[in-house]
Amino acid sequence: MAERSSLLSKSTSLSAGVIVLLGLYLSSLYSYLLFHSLAEVFSIVVASGIFMVAWNARRFLDNDYLLFIGIAYLFVASLDLLHTLAYQGMNVFPGYGANLPTQLWIISRYVESFSLLIAPLFLHRKLKTHLAFLSYALVVLLLLGSIFYWQIFPDCYLEGTGLTPFKKISEYVISLILIAAVAVLLQHRKEFDRGVLGLLISAIICTIGAELAFTQYGSVYGFSNLLGHFLKIISFYLIYRAIIATGLVKPYSLMFRNLKESEAALRQYTQELQSRNEELDAFAHTAAHDLRSPLALIIGSARLLDTDYAPKLDQIVNERLQVIVETAFKMSNIIDELLLLAEVRKVKKQAVPLDMGTIVAEVRQRLSHLIETHRVEINAPDAWPVALGYGPWIEQVWTNYISNAIKYGGQPPLLELGASEGQDGMVRFWVRDNGPGLTPEDQTRLFTPFTRLDQVRATGHGLGLSIAKRIVEKLDGEVGIESQPGKGSLFFFTLPAENH
Repeated sequence: MAERSSLLSKSTSLSAGVIVLLGLYLSSLYSYLLFHSLAEVFSIVVASGIFMVAWNARRFLDNDYLLFIGIAYLFVASLDLLHTLAYQGMNVFPGYGANLPTQLWIISRYVESFSLLIAPLFLHRKLKTHLAFLSYALVVLLLLGSIFYWQIFPDCYLEGTGLTPFKKISEYVISLILIAAVAVLLQHRKEFDRGVLGLLISAIICTIGAELAFTQYGSVYGFSNLLGHFLKIISFYLIYRAIIATGLVKPYSLMFRNLKESEAALRQYTQELQSRNEELDAFAHTAAHDLRSPLALIIGSARLLDTDYAPKLDQIVNERLQVIVETAFKMSNIIDELLLLAEVRKVKKQAVPLDMGTIVAEVRQRLSHLIETHRVEINAPDAWPVALGYGPWIEQVWTNYISNAIKYGGQPPLLELGASEGQDGMVRFWVRDNGPGLTPEDQTRLFTPFTRLDQVRATGHGLGLSIAKRIVEKLDGEVGIESQPGKGSLFFFTLPAENH
């Protein structure tokens, strides 16, 4: 059904085109001046329409090709209007004869051909519209000045002789420029809808045919002139189909083609990024496992030396052995957290209802030495709302949050733990400290891996909060911070509620 409708539409358009051309031909038999005026007015209306569509659609275009064409054809329409008014028999510019409209024709075709050649440059460049208008206005004024004011523009038609060599050579030069424009369009064919590209190239080919026809006539009322105008009408109609009709009826084909390609490129880039992340996780996982064995050997050897040979070693050697052991343990902790990062990315855990009170108690037990050393006071609720998650991972989140709150807390640290259920089906858990607070700049980079802030009192390697972020996001939650300098900080994370 759709094919039949499309075929009927094409047949109707073809029939209408034939009727229009036949009517124009009959008008030329009655009055060639009438034919010429109708043909030129058609092209002027279409050229002006191209500008109006391009100008009003400029905010929705993802390249400036169409906008440049629109501005160019506005000036082409102006020159064609002058050409129409100057045509022999119109008597708008008395005393100039047939040379003036021919000169104006050549000027208009040069502007049109160079514009079609240059336009593809703005497929990937931003067009400065004020500069484009100024440039075209300056060029057109200089060309018109060379005809009307300085009178230095070469003659294009001489009464009794016909077309001058300059006019004929110009038509061939214009044809070569248009051929180059076709070649440039073909180089950028991926930027266009296939149908639009075909219409544009067909329009340029018809324009070339018109230029060649205009090299043959000896009278402004001759058959070659008539044929040239027919080809120009067809050319402008094809441009109408390519830019105005397609731009209004099927704007996605013309205006948003690059957007469609950008979306495809983004999907491909996302897939490649995901693949590289998986490769990176695999590498980190393998490297971490491979580092564990030699690290365990270093720790064991250092402890053996410290145990068996301590009385025989001086104090400096013993101190350095302790540094080796402590550093090795830090490296071991980093490896464990790198493995956890890789696990969180690769593994999907089933979310189950969590007993958050038990999890927090276990974390406090794990951090008991740190809590006692810093004389930390912790206030926590007796009852916790139930959220969905994976226990061992959430235990790691609480561990990182509480240990960081102790590092950043006041003297002595005072921590408040809490939770609340939101209307969005999420449960919000938090740790509030009494520390110095964080600047907005520090807050933006706090969850980035290996970030360590200057005011931290205890040692760390900057992986804890980034691990917490990845865990919570893997469980469909989010992390965040609320802080002001001098007013402490509140670190929170959210998890889906049990009944959500």
